[in-house]
Amino acid sequence: MPLDEYDKIAHLLRRAGFTAHPDELDAAAARGLQATVEDLLNFERFPDVSPDPEILTALDLPQSDFNRDDFLNKLTRWWLHVMATTPRPLQEKMVLFWHGLFATSVRGLEFWQQIYLQNENFRGNFDPDTGQLLRPALGNPFPVGSFRRMLEYLSKDPAMLYWLDNQFNVKKSSEVGSNENYARELHELFSMGVEDVVAKVPNYTERDIRQASRALTGWRVLQRAAGFTFPRVFSFDSARHDFGPYEHLGKRGGTNADFIFDNIVRHRNPGQKQSAVGRFLGFRLFQFFGYEDPEPEIINALADVFDGAYGEEPFNIRNMLRVIFTPGNLVSEAFYSERAFRARVKSPTEYVVSLVRLLTFNRATGRPDGLSSSPNVRRLVQNGMIQMGQQLFAPPDVSGWREGLAWISTTSILARFNFANDILALQVTQGGIDLTRLLAQAGLQEALPQQRYGEVVDFFARLLWPSPPSADAREALIAYLQAPIPNASSNDVGNLKIRGLIHLMLAAPDFHLS
Repeated sequence: MPLDEYDKIAHLLRRAGFTAHPDELDAAAARGLQATVEDLLNFERFPDVSPDPEILTALDLPQSDFNRDDFLNKLTRWWLHVMATTPRPLQEKMVLFWHGLFATSVRGLEFWQQIYLQNENFRGNFDPDTGQLLRPALGNPFPVGSFRRMLEYLSKDPAMLYWLDNQFNVKKSSEVGSNENYARELHELFSMGVEDVVAKVPNYTERDIRQASRALTGWRVLQRAAGFTFPRVFSFDSARHDFGPYEHLGKRGGTNADFIFDNIVRHRNPGQKQSAVGRFLGFRLFQFFGYEDPEPEIINALADVFDGAYGEEPFNIRNMLRVIFTPGNLVSEAFYSERAFRARVKSPTEYVVSLVRLLTFNRATGRPDGLSSSPNVRRLVQNGMIQMGQQLFAPPDVSGWREGLAWISTTSILARFNFANDILALQVTQGGIDLTRLLAQAGLQEALPQQRYGEVVDFFARLLWPSPPSADAREALIAYLQAPIPNASSNDVGNLKIRGLIHLMLAAPDFHLS
């Protein structure tokens, strides 16, 4: 059965953001699907997220005073809080997408502060040429601008230069630079993949990688720059650079990496109408927002947009997203199809953010409160994310995390249950969720004493689940609320029942699907 407009908007807000409170969903439905799409895509209309003062302070500490684990805990909590509270949900969803695609881990960095700069780079708020954090950094193409420009900003990113060793790549010979790690992943994982995702033919040769490594020699980070306590300013070292010419993807020429970036985004395999990068990104974007293994015609349609086949600005990510989300074309029909609806397993990040977003939503302000910065919450969140299998800023390897059903195992599901239980058990004074306010704003503060069990179940089902419960599930939840709790005082019963009900609903498959 085709989705109606209300369901399409709910689906859009779950996928292009991190779910929506019923009040937000009703407001979006009043605006209409097309207006909601435009608000998401043109997120610059809304205020950007605020940096965490504690993180900014840590950036200025001498290395001898810098605490790595404390910094990572604070950074993880902050980003999850940002994802839960931002008025720019698609911006943060794309920062998460780039973090997964251009996977970089603090475990391979000498200076962990650089991972925060990369996070802001992916948000469009970092200038690698000056090392400055700016909101926005003019000229930065992330997160939805020109992919051609993104390759340049990625290649200047301090964390990436250290992570894949291009910091140490210097002129060696007419065949190869001294370190080809970054050049390899630039082709294999970051832009086009080993083979064309539609034609299944090789996209490049080993020699293409070696030649690209020559063009990237001398691209490094200054070890010291005035005003900074760690390496964060890009520097082109001409003395260490191989000025070419290079032979790359069937072309000869160039004196710098710009030649490589241009070749990559324009590369088409013989006999293919679409570019290899357009197909690669079309596949990755639709898989991230839509469903796994999209059909070739969907991939090709998105690749055409990337290539500017119909007069659009080429290489533009926002244009590709507009085609996915805007009704009336082949790609969006697939995005809003029954196959895509409630068919994607939430990542641990999406699980935590959607939980926090819905349960901390303040109807008086129309915004979620998000995650407290208390030490209790920081520890709970960091440990929970590790146990659930997605420690932000520390992907398992350069290929990132395995998505979809790979998120689900006996261990990870138990970790999700435990996280939900732990965060619900935190007192408000410790940074926990204010369930009293949640019930009061719904007019349900006296619902349990008045035995209005069905109203309570219906409220939380609409809040937490994408669709109403079956009659049997609803009756089972009502029966849970009605059942006595042995040895519990009358003052504690209501609180325990509400927390238990929420935990049951967070544990149900309905909440784990987006």
